[in-house]
Amino acid sequence: MPDPVAWTEAPEDLRSLRSQRSRWQRGLAQALWQHRRIAGNPRYGVVGVVAFPYFILFELLGPLIELLGYAIVIASAALGALSLAFLGAFFAAAVLVGFLLSLSALALEEFSFRRYVRGREIGRLLIAAVIENFGYRQLLALWRTGALLELAKGRHDWGEMQRRGLGYGPAGEPSGGR
Repeated sequence: MPDPVAWTEAPEDLRSLRSQRSRWQRGLAQALWQHRRIAGNPRYGVVGVVAFPYFILFELLGPLIELLGYAIVIASAALGALSLAFLGAFFAAAVLVGFLLSLSALALEEFSFRRYVRGREIGRLLIAAVIENFGYRQLLALWRTGALLELAKGRHDWGEMQRRGLGYGPAGEPSGGR
């Protein structure tokens, strides 16, 4: 089976990243809405009964639920309705779950394609899987929730991404346009 390779230009700054993630979230919402008849419909098999509800609950609504969870826990702790021990346990559990999800994705990718030959590369990915849970994940959840609010206010355009273009090195692989 062939292993397709696609090169893409990643956003180079936070503004472009925010714009990209907002576009993706609005696009997801639009696609799910357009095909809503599939949701929970056994006629579409596993896609209708498992995959589609997953995308609605975790991909579409997940960022909103995550932000609401943070707000409720922090407000409860501030009002004294929640012990600091529980707050610490909640925070530790949130980081652990995020890390385990990233670790699972990394393991699946590595077991499937064996792209990383040095242990050092995998170690760096594991460190990134921990670090992403301290601000980056929450920032993405905020942006994605904002995209849902934009969509609710009637914003349906996809916008544009600033691109520099990919330059190509001697082996025909993109060099990053630098």
